[in-house]
Amino acid sequence: MQGLKPSVDSYRRRFLRRGLRFLRLFTAGKAGLLAASLLVVSVGDAQGSYGLGDGISVLGFGEIDYRQGDGSGLDGFLIGQTVLQLTARLDDRLSFFTEMTATAKQGQDFEFEIERAFLRYDFSDRYKLSVGRYHLPLGYWNASFHHGTWLQTTVARPQVVKFGSNVVPIHFNGILLEGSFLNSGFGYRAGIGNGRSSEINDPGDFGDTNNNTAWLISGSYRPVGRYMMNVGFSIYGDKASPAVGPEVDEIIYSGYFVLRGESPEVIVEYHYATHDRTNTIGLNGDTEGGYAQIAYRFPGDNDKFKPYFRAERVRADNDDALLGGLGLDYDGILAGLRWDFSSVAAIKAEYRNEEFNNAGKENSVWLQISFVLGSPMSGFRSASDNNRNIFASLRPGNVND
Repeated sequence: MQGLKPSVDSYRRRFLRRGLRFLRLFTAGKAGLLAASLLVVSVGDAQGSYGLGDGISVLGFGEIDYRQGDGSGLDGFLIGQTVLQLTARLDDRLSFFTEMTATAKQGQDFEFEIERAFLRYDFSDRYKLSVGRYHLPLGYWNASFHHGTWLQTTVARPQVVKFGSNVVPIHFNGILLEGSFLNSGFGYRAGIGNGRSSEINDPGDFGDTNNNTAWLISGSYRPVGRYMMNVGFSIYGDKASPAVGPEVDEIIYSGYFVLRGESPEVIVEYHYATHDRTNTIGLNGDTEGGYAQIAYRFPGDNDKFKPYFRAERVRADNDDALLGGLGLDYDGILAGLRWDFSSVAAIKAEYRNEEFNNAGKENSVWLQISFVLGSPMSGFRSASDNNRNIFASLRPGNVND
């Protein structure tokens, strides 16, 4: 093995240089299409280990969509979001993670954003402390499915937790303590940080808007079993000071029931938000939203195919002091089929029937190809054995929340 050391070091240096070169390209104005061709690079031990192993790992996702519908949306091809994730294991307990995206914008260049960036110290499985920018772990979807549509069964996220949602704050800047209790199946999260910015669908990246710290607590139970059940709750509190409208005390209650296996996959999630005026006179209203999704991966030789269905609803009271005038009401159903024609790529065909703000039903058909690519030097193998490969743990239904 000693004789392998120079070649391993050379391998590390070469791929680190490639990774840094890609980062420079990615941050350039029109790097979205370049990022879509990213290969997964895992710089680890002599075996080329994947994940958090020694050193640095880089992971990329991409998508291309096609839409045809009778509503107000634009038809045709869309270059979806391109994602770059980088994980650095600094020592046995300390790690750093960041996730960056390039998103096509109508009439603009690609928009670059750092979606997540946090430093975490693992005292043990019971106590893991991190600080930085997260996807707010409120409910199930936002804590489990991040950027990279290949990771999720459907073409897009549910309306209530879509990126840019006004109902559920998607991002959170602060400190998070999380862990699990031995083999009991119980887990928890607790955090404090900046709440919504004056643009309420944006986080407080530059400090808390009103110097009132937002907070979050959540609990979950995941017993060992065939169907990989997961049930949990979350509560989020903040004082929101929008650029337009009164200041409100906000509390969001969330609950979910999930079967994380793929045969079947069941996700049911509900959010209920209260917004009470803090120093003005007026009516107070509530907002609620949720969805139920079911999917089933066929067994045996047909296991590359996974049909799915989802029903969704969002309702905002007109008297809701924060969200009442934003036209958030939504009803939607969708049905589709996911075909994992490769271990690293999937095609999804989806039909949607939706109604936005009581403006009449709209119908649309979506096609999407989403992918994640890996370097064979990093220990990745082809999907010749029923997709049993290094990406199996990342497939929809198997993601870690």
